[in-house]
Amino acid sequence: MKTVNTQIKRALSLAVLALVLVLNAGVAKANNKKKIDEKKSIELRYVGSVNQMPVLEVAYDNEAGEDLNITLRDTEGNVLYTGNFSDKKIVKRFQFDNSGNDDIKIKLTVSSKKNAQTEIFQIKRSSQVVEAVTIAKL
Repeated sequence: MKTVNTQIKRALSLAVLALVLVLNAGVAKANNKKKIDEKKSIELRYVGSVNQMPVLEVAYDNEAGEDLNITLRDTEGNVLYTGNFSDKKIVKRFQFDNSGNDDIKIKLTVSSKKNAQTEIFQIKRSSQVVEAVTIAKL
């Protein structure tokens, strides 16, 4: 009787183990698929100022090396810049004439033959004066 129970337990455990392995393999295959439709983000960052005018850097990863068109527009739709690129890493710096303290709003579009991606950025300027005093004992 014990040998029959042992054989049944062994057969059931092998069946459960095989089932678990088959199910895990299916999940592993499903997770290996890359998301092709995933949006690449356009990076815009502040890198400093020259003559009291802000300088911004636009960065975009073009892993496929496609021909891309980058266009910068203001809120009224006026084209500030347009350029064609086919580099794998696109980095471009722009200086904006903002003599007042008004916010800058720009519409940045990256387009290829297949699709276009548009993002709107708002740049706010604020100034702070910091006075540092150091006292040293001689």
